[in-house]
Amino acid sequence: MSQAMPELLAQQTQRLAAGECANSSPTRTTPAGPTAGGQAKAETTPRPETLALVNQVFTRLAALYPRTWESAFPSESVLALSKREMAMELARWVALPTRPVVERAMSDLKREGNTWPPTIPVLIRLLAPTPEDFGMPAVAEAWREVTAHAHEPRRHRWSHEAVRMAGNAVGWWELTHVQPSRVERLERRFAKEYQALVNRVMAGETLTERQLLEHDSRRSPAELAERAGREEAQRRAEAAGLKQRMSGREGIAALRGVLGGK
Repeated sequence: MSQAMPELLAQQTQRLAAGECANSSPTRTTPAGPTAGGQAKAETTPRPETLALVNQVFTRLAALYPRTWESAFPSESVLALSKREMAMELARWVALPTRPVVERAMSDLKREGNTWPPTIPVLIRLLAPTPEDFGMPAVAEAWREVTAHAHEPRRHRWSHEAVRMAGNAVGWWELTHVQPSRVERLERRFAKEYQALVNRVMAGETLTERQLLEHDSRRSPAELAERAGREEAQRRAEAAGLKQRMSGREGIAALRGVLGGK
């Protein structure tokens, strides 16, 4: 870092302080961007546990970078503003980083071997929780699982209930009969449903069929009836041992078997 960096930081601090002294503890609610889990949440004043976590992280960082710490944060006001930026970002998340996530972030920083403390954006990226931190598969892995077992959702032992619920919200018929040109669109739809469920788990909620009900509320009665008919046909096919994909000749032979050779 150049010798001018501390001076620039000090100048920036003075400019920010001039506009923020009158409101050092903001309580305004303003639009916020996506959280670590992908769900937008209004910006709020950080809770005490959020501030405690930020202080803990910065204490760890000071121990990791003793030689450059004072150069990176040349004054208490610069340090306070940095902590505030991080706390305000964490306040928008559906869940705070767990202890294993913090430890993983610290280990990543040690392995990188940098001599300067990380920036706030880098810290945010390192501390962002993932589905795996909550015992859930990543979105891509969940998609592979749901497409591999959409033809037998009742028999498969799902890695997490959220995968089954997201697949159910999209529709098992749609998943097993999608045209190649629509696979990417269906994958995006599944990812949206699954990410919403991940956010609920991160927030400490026990999963229910609420998301499916919300999804169904956007469908017309005709669409709901059509899907119910397809799912009932699929259930009967599974009970009869029929394959999900078969040729016309195989289908006729299977139906004759079910009907007793008629």
